[in-house]
Amino acid sequence: MSQSISSEDGLYTPSRRYLDCATPEFDVREAAAQAEKGSAEGNPDAQYLHALFLYTGQGLVEDRKTAAETFSIAASSGSRPADIVRAELERNEPEVQERLIRLRLRGEERDTDACRRLFELYDNGSECVSKDHAEAVRFYTVCAENDDVEAQNTIGFMYLMGKGMRKDREKAVRWLKAAAENGSAQAMYRIGKMYDEGLCDSDPDLKSAMAWYQKAADADDPDAEFALGCIYSTPRTRYSDDREAARMFGRAAENGHAEAQYQIGMMYAYGQGVPRDPSMAVKWLEKSCEGEYQQAMVDFANMCFEGQVVPKDLEKAAKWFTVAANRCNGYAQYALGCMYSSGYHFQQDDAEAVKWFREAAEMGEVNSQYALACFCYEGKGTEKNLEEAAMWFGQSAEQGHPAAKSFLGMLQITGTGTGQDIEEGLRNLNEAAESGYYEAQYYLGKLYYEGKYVTKNIPRAKKFLNQAARQGDRDALALLNKIKTERSR
Repeated sequence: MSQSISSEDGLYTPSRRYLDCATPEFDVREAAAQAEKGSAEGNPDAQYLHALFLYTGQGLVEDRKTAAETFSIAASSGSRPADIVRAELERNEPEVQERLIRLRLRGEERDTDACRRLFELYDNGSECVSKDHAEAVRFYTVCAENDDVEAQNTIGFMYLMGKGMRKDREKAVRWLKAAAENGSAQAMYRIGKMYDEGLCDSDPDLKSAMAWYQKAADADDPDAEFALGCIYSTPRTRYSDDREAARMFGRAAENGHAEAQYQIGMMYAYGQGVPRDPSMAVKWLEKSCEGEYQQAMVDFANMCFEGQVVPKDLEKAAKWFTVAANRCNGYAQYALGCMYSSGYHFQQDDAEAVKWFREAAEMGEVNSQYALACFCYEGKGTEKNLEEAAMWFGQSAEQGHPAAKSFLGMLQITGTGTGQDIEEGLRNLNEAAESGYYEAQYYLGKLYYEGKYVTKNIPRAKKFLNQAARQGDRDALALLNKIKTERSR
C-alpha cells in the first residue's frame, strides 16, 4: 500500500521511497538528498520536498530564505502543494507557519496522525489555512491505505460527490468497498445508493442496491433502513410490501432517522402496513418534527388543525406551523396567515396575516400570492393598493390559480390597477371558468348580460350563469332569475 500515493502523477519517487516512516527504508537524509538532486533537475515535486527539508532543517542545513524561494519556483512549475505553502507563507506569522510546515513534512512522511490532522485542517479551513478538499484527500489517503475505515469511507464519498475535485466513480467504489469490507455500515449504504442511482458503471441495479442496503441495515445503518422502507413502500413493484416497509421505517425511526419517523407516523395515521393508531402517529410525527423534518411539521400541523386523523390540537398546529414558517416554508407561512386572518388559536390580526402572506408570496407560494392580492385590494391589514393587488393576482395567475385568474381577468377588463386589456381579461376569465371556478363563470355571465365591455349575449350569459348556479353560487342564481323575469315581460 505504501507505493500507491507516491506513484501518483507528478510525484518524485526517488525521494518519496525513503519518506514512508512505516517502512525499513525510511531515511530522512537520503530522502532530502534525492529531493535536492531532483530539485536541481527541475522536478516540481522534488523542489517542493527540497523546500520542506530546507525550511525545517530535516536532512539538510536549515535555510528558510532559500526554502521560500524554492517553494515559489516549485509552485510556478505546477506543484499544488508548493503553491499552497507559498500562499500560507504570505498569510501566517513565522511561528504559525513553522508548525504547519513541520506537520506537513510529517504528513509527507506518511505519519497517519499528522495526515489525519492535515485532513481536518484542509477539509474545514481555518485562520491559518484555506479550505482545500483535494489537499485534504491527498493526506487522508495515507490513512485510508493504512486501513483507516473512516478515511476510506470519507474519501470514497468525496470522490463520489466530487467534493473539491473531479468526480471519480472508480475511486469512489474502490474506497467505499474497502471501508465496507472493514465493517463500515455507512459505506455499505453508499455503495447501495450508487447501484440504486446507476453510478456503478451500469444502469440502476435495484437488486444489487438492495443487497448492499440490507448489509448496511443489518449493521443498523438508519439511512439504509430508510432506503429499504422506501423501496418496499413503492406501489406496484415486485418489492411492494407495506408491512416490510413499516418494519424498516420503524427500525430507522428508532435509530433517529427523522424522515423515517415521518413515514412510520403517517403509516400509523392511515393504517398502512400497521394497524391504525393515532397515538403512535402523534408520537412519531412529533419526533420527526423535533428532528427538524419540515414535511412532518407541515403535515402534522395540518392534521392537528383539522382533527380528522389525529386529535384536534390548535396549539400544536400553531407551534409547528410557526417553526416551519420561521424556516422559510411557504405553505406553513400561508397557513399561519390564514390562522391570524381567521382568528384560529391566535387573536385575529390582519396585519400579522399580511406579514406571513407576504413572506410566502415573495418566495412564490401561489395561495399566499392570491391571499395577499385580496388583502391589498380590500385594504385589510395593509393600505389599499390596487396596483399591488393586480401584480400579485398576476403572479398567482401565472402559476394557474383559478381564483387569481378570475380576479385578474376582471381587473384587466375594467382597467383597475392595471392597463385595460379586455381580450386578455376574457382569456383569463375563460381559463378560470373552464377549470370549473364558479366566480369566473358568474363574472362572464354578468359581462355578457350587461354588455358594457363585450357585446351583449343573453344565451351565452345564461350558459355561464347556469354553470355557476349549479355549483351553488347565489349571485348567479339571482341573475338567472332576473333574466327570466325580464324575458317573461
